[in-house]
Amino acid sequence: MTKWEPDTDQLTTGLISVGLSGDILWLNEAAHTFISKNQVQIGKAKIQEALPEVARRIDTVVAHGQPIQISEVYLAKSGVAVDISLSLWNTKSILIELYPITERIRQRKHADRADRQQAIGQMARHLAHELRNPLAGVKAGAQLITNQTTDTTIARHADMIERGVDRITALLERFAESQTHRKAPLNLHQLLAESVELVLAERQGELALETDFDPSIPILIGDCDQLNQLFLNLLRNSAQANAATIRLITRIEHHSPIVNPPHKHAVRITIEDDGSGIPAHLHDRLFLPMVSGKDHGSGFGLAIAQQIARAHDGLIEYQPLDNGSSFTFRLPLSVQSEEETSNAA
Repeated sequence: MTKWEPDTDQLTTGLISVGLSGDILWLNEAAHTFISKNQVQIGKAKIQEALPEVARRIDTVVAHGQPIQISEVYLAKSGVAVDISLSLWNTKSILIELYPITERIRQRKHADRADRQQAIGQMARHLAHELRNPLAGVKAGAQLITNQTTDTTIARHADMIERGVDRITALLERFAESQTHRKAPLNLHQLLAESVELVLAERQGELALETDFDPSIPILIGDCDQLNQLFLNLLRNSAQANAATIRLITRIEHHSPIVNPPHKHAVRITIEDDGSGIPAHLHDRLFLPMVSGKDHGSGFGLAIAQQIARAHDGLIEYQPLDNGSSFTFRLPLSVQSEEETSNAA
């Protein structure tokens, strides 16, 4: 037994030491779980039996002396997906590392669903464009009735039609507005502070704020106006759910499951509240346009927020709490260069 073996049972990474002939020499608890073997007779069990997916790669590692990476291998026995790394441990053994990627796959599925929702949003914007002219005609007709009638009841009904058309037009234009993004250096915490200040003013002292900010987050690159709209929509969603307290948390998430090369890390912004939450039947459709859990909600706020997030290669997720809601926005960590930083200063 090597001196590092006893400490590895606390790891979520599976570790397996294999002899050059394929004999399993040692494995930690996580590896036991991944290969779904409660009892492994060390020195007798073969890697071909436990992980046939990687057994044929051993000769390649031995021959070339270079590590091999295998992405997203599904282990049928345990139902777990892992990334696998094989490397020479010493002259007599190979180290196999199994990294669970359940979170990455979950995030990818969530992102795929968000992208499908964005496609619906694009259809909604096309619909908004098609509806502008007929709605304008309805409004013009209502105005004509108002101008020509002396009957107060008819005039009142015509005015109701006109105001209704204005509301529909405003909702459609709000979602169909141009999504041109002007990315520039921005201070995330300053941007959050400005968004929070506006929402607190709107609630006139009825809302408390708690912050837990990561001071190591650098100057980022993004569209300040669009991200401000994203934060306002999320914060207002919490405020309108009768929250008494909102908690803002920022962190750098290393090797985040949502990011793709050349990025490696993400900034995670979490907004938690102690409000009334969102009905369970809306959770899967929450970011679709015109889906709202509020009696007087437009159903566009969260859809617009997700639209902005995806345009920044990010993602918003919702998680119900025992008392309230949690929205997490992950944004790939794109930072400005040192030259840009000095110029911005």
